[in-house]
Amino acid sequence: MKTRLTDFYSKMPIGTKIAFIYSCVFMVMIIVVSILALLNMCMAYSSVSKKEINGAADRIESYIMSGESLDRKSLRDVIDNPYIDVKIFKRGDEPELNFGTMKRPQDFPAPDNKMGPYGKDSYGKNSIDNDWYMTMHRVLQVDNEIYDIMIFRKYNNEYKVINVCVAIIIITNIISIIIAVLVGKYICRKMLAPVMEVTDTAENISLYDLSQRIAIPEADDEIRNLVITFNDMIERLQESFNKENRFISDASHELKTPIAIIQGYINMMDRWGKDDPAILNESIESIKSETEHINKLIQQLLYLARDLQGNNEISFEDILLNVTAEEVKKEIEIADPDIDTEFVNECGEDIRLNTDVHLLKQLIWIFADNGIKYSGDKKCRISIKTGNKDGLPYFSVTDNGIGIPEEDIDKIFDRFYRYDKSRSRTIEGNGLGLSIAASIAKQLKARIEVSSKVGEGSTFSVIFDKSKVL
Repeated sequence: MKTRLTDFYSKMPIGTKIAFIYSCVFMVMIIVVSILALLNMCMAYSSVSKKEINGAADRIESYIMSGESLDRKSLRDVIDNPYIDVKIFKRGDEPELNFGTMKRPQDFPAPDNKMGPYGKDSYGKNSIDNDWYMTMHRVLQVDNEIYDIMIFRKYNNEYKVINVCVAIIIITNIISIIIAVLVGKYICRKMLAPVMEVTDTAENISLYDLSQRIAIPEADDEIRNLVITFNDMIERLQESFNKENRFISDASHELKTPIAIIQGYINMMDRWGKDDPAILNESIESIKSETEHINKLIQQLLYLARDLQGNNEISFEDILLNVTAEEVKKEIEIADPDIDTEFVNECGEDIRLNTDVHLLKQLIWIFADNGIKYSGDKKCRISIKTGNKDGLPYFSVTDNGIGIPEEDIDKIFDRFYRYDKSRSRTIEGNGLGLSIAASIAKQLKARIEVSSKVGEGSTFSVIFDKSKVL
């Protein structure tokens, strides 16, 4: 049963849950207040009744001790309360004295213990012929004579009032609970209106329409924070979607060009290459070059795709940053002896790191290759430095190329971005190198800093996290 109730509650909409909890708390509070009010009323009636009985008993006791004769009329005058009846028993051979106007005297019971405690009153409640009474038994001794004084205070009127109050309280509670449920539902609807708006907006959003936003509520509460977070999320989704669209468009464009060139040479070979060895050789070389370009582009795209999915394998090992950087410098010299290369280890000692040496070399090569491609008409010069910056190991690659405009520095790591638009057709590459560099740096727990001056060159610095320092 408990499991069913738990499952039923867990499946409730959040608005119903809030209204349910609110109604239950309100119901418990109003029931507790009602019970306390009834108890207070009963205690008040009991206190008043007990006070009246004590007063009547005191007056009867004074009357008996005064030596006045005991008769019905005189005692009725002494009691002076139409709701009180008295029955007096005199112990011994004397006949019992019966006094009462509301019922026949014989209807009132005698004391349970004729030898009741002297000087101590005992109270109780009795039902006589469907009428409720508060009773008191007092034992009085006067001149060796013992009297049992029985006083009966009729309680019917109080019970009627209490019953009416109980009925009123029950009806009032039921009405209050119904009103509480309705008010709770209304409050929940008002409070959750922004949430419903979030839901409606989310349902209306599609991959082709991310422009919708939710109006931010004026109240500085959790709902406002939710709306702001939701709008920020949609903003990020739209930005990401735009980047993906641009990525697909740029990738298609990059693939379209070499494919068109290959198709053109194939058509040329089909028309004239069969009989012209020069055209045939030219076509084959061009097709090989463009095929290599496509292959490299596909490999880079696959790397970026694996990086987005977190599937690129990394093999961390202990290496010397300065030795690895110097190896890349020598590789550049071997690849192109016409390039002026320089290596400087600023700290003058080995710099130990725990990192992936292959990704590290690839990262240095990307910056060097970028400087070589954008060297312009001047002789290319590449300077690689290693050292420590603010206690953290780093390396930098500096070129003497065309430089990067300041407004483009934040965009150069975007996929397919080419900051030299005028030379994008003549410069090899596809604009993915620096995107891959940013991805590698993130994998190696490092950050990239860029400084550049147009016409003078650029410096790419990679600073490693202290967790990678040995």
